[in-house]
Amino acid sequence: MTTPASALDLPWDSPPGADDLVREAIDWHFDPATGSPFWLERARTLDFDPRADVRTVADLKRFPNIIDELRDIALERLVPQGYKAVAGHNEPPLAGESGGTTGAAKRVFSFADVRDASWSWYWGRLREHKVPAGRNWLGVVPAGPHMIGKLTRDAADHFGGIYFTVDLDPRWAKRCIATGNGQALKDYVDHMVDQIEPILLGQDIGVLAITPPLLDALCRRDRLVEVIKEKVAKITWSGASMDSDTALLLRTEVFPEIDVIGIFGSTMIFCGIPQRPGGAPTDPAVFDPPSPFSIFDVVDGETLETVEVGQRGQMLSHHLTRNLFLPNNLERDTAIRHEHGLGLHGDAVSEVRPVETFGGNKVIEGVY
Repeated sequence: MTTPASALDLPWDSPPGADDLVREAIDWHFDPATGSPFWLERARTLDFDPRADVRTVADLKRFPNIIDELRDIALERLVPQGYKAVAGHNEPPLAGESGGTTGAAKRVFSFADVRDASWSWYWGRLREHKVPAGRNWLGVVPAGPHMIGKLTRDAADHFGGIYFTVDLDPRWAKRCIATGNGQALKDYVDHMVDQIEPILLGQDIGVLAITPPLLDALCRRDRLVEVIKEKVAKITWSGASMDSDTALLLRTEVFPEIDVIGIFGSTMIFCGIPQRPGGAPTDPAVFDPPSPFSIFDVVDGETLETVEVGQRGQMLSHHLTRNLFLPNNLERDTAIRHEHGLGLHGDAVSEVRPVETFGGNKVIEGVY
């Protein structure tokens, strides 16, 4: 008789029930034989017993938000000890960092099993948008410690295209903004476009993955707009927010023949989320997360109560995988709440934009 697969190991396209995943995640992360040093020690300071008292998604709000601790904690302390006994997972995890939008970067990691599940789910959403196979990609996204660089490179490989990219340091742009050095920021954006231009002119680029501020900068060079219209089949934007008026202008006037696809992502949820396919150009980009592995709850920032559908609130997320347990994370973004497009647990979101300050720090998007 075959043992049923753990909820933690099911494909993200065939997800388990949300409460089933919660229970298995809790059992894994808080069992002394499999949990991480961080969570096993933290459990002793809580006023509840996770393994006895946390059995549903609603119970996850009992946990403290530990996200700021990811700025300086040694990653080894977060690694579940059970991975040592999981066959085929002997390789070390891949470390990744947030963009530093709210201060010092936060660090997480991903083992290959969770990364592969997330990437596979992402590629499936891109296929829903009919992203073409065999076309080359240009990734104007951060690399280095940023997961978006690996995700985009791996996507190009998955779809069978050559991956072109440029040097992009979003933290330098944020520093220019923070210090009020507007000329340095302008020079840096010009430097970025100068790197992009010869690739667009000289190579057969079918998919352009770019951040909204740099897409805006490209559109200020008429020659590049015409080249994109001639060559590019799909544009994906991610990293920074894009207001609805700009999105509508791009879809209807600047690139009316090109699919412009929004991607919402966060290092803390281990995935990029392409917008819901279909709909009219005037419709907002709605993002359905891979629930229950990553669950969104749009809440009142003060009371943490879920807001009504159609209302704006602050995003709260839970990430539940064998890799990492990150419950009750109040994000730095606000969004409009929608029902999940696939009827899965939690919310979908649209019109995502950052709060002005978060954790006492001014939120700076810059070019990413």
